[in-house]
Amino acid sequence: MKLARPAFLVLFSLAICTTGLAQRPGGGPPGRPGGPGGGPGGPGRPGGRPPGPPPRGDIDHPPGRRPPLGPRADFLSSEMRFGDRTVKGKPYSAQFSTENVQVLADGTRITRKSEGIVYRNGEGMTRREQTLGALGPIPIEGEPRRLIFINDPVGGAHYVLDVQDRSARKLPFRDAPANANGLPPEFEDSPEPVTTMTLGKRMIEGVEAEGTSSKITIPVGRIGNDRPLEVVSERWYSPELQLVVLSKHTDPFSGENVYRLTNIDRKEPPLTLFAVPAEYTITEERLPGEPRRPRQ
Repeated sequence: MKLARPAFLVLFSLAICTTGLAQRPGGGPPGRPGGPGGGPGGPGRPGGRPPGPPPRGDIDHPPGRRPPLGPRADFLSSEMRFGDRTVKGKPYSAQFSTENVQVLADGTRITRKSEGIVYRNGEGMTRREQTLGALGPIPIEGEPRRLIFINDPVGGAHYVLDVQDRSARKLPFRDAPANANGLPPEFEDSPEPVTTMTLGKRMIEGVEAEGTSSKITIPVGRIGNDRPLEVVSERWYSPELQLVVLSKHTDPFSGENVYRLTNIDRKEPPLTLFAVPAEYTITEERLPGEPRRPRQ
């Protein structure tokens, strides 16, 4: 199956701008995985964690509402989510790369790579340039699309620019809340206990980063599996720049996903990088759940 280009652009625009901002599907109060009619573990759906305290690890986190299983809106890796919280006074530019490796049952290896450039100025505005040929495991019809994502907390908007079409989609700006529990975003709603351990500090691309490894073990029989399954996320975070410079996510569903920053430059990027070019046609869109504006 391939995704048609118009459907891809709409889906991708909404996915990157709302991940981490809108309420997650299947939401419910703590202690009620899935919520009313919600995701895995909810009423009428098998797989909810049985009552009783979770087994203890290095650091135990309460179960949430959905498992980090299979391709979801996290297909770009959590570090590439657009619309994260605004960071001011920490300008930089860098190249980034993502690599996904899947090994099939017959030993076939499928490798997908993507590269791009990311910028952030002192006002917290960000720009990400990349070329995409697939939406996670789903290929896109036609040539790979070169896209530019601009996050503008000053002007109050998110923009998704299609370079080939000279078009831009504008969405209202929402600043994401801080990550209170310190978990990787893809683990925040896990119905299984998350075990976390620190990996110390190391220099990566000239900046000091602190490493954390988080692991979920899916017990036998939870999803029809005849042996335990492990999902592991390793992240190296720079407190100075307030961003992840290297991450690796491994699970039996999507394989291994690696995200890394290289050639980090601490200079202030030009302000023109964070504006939509005058020749682009801008279309305004709403975030899911946002009420329509009354017609003038």
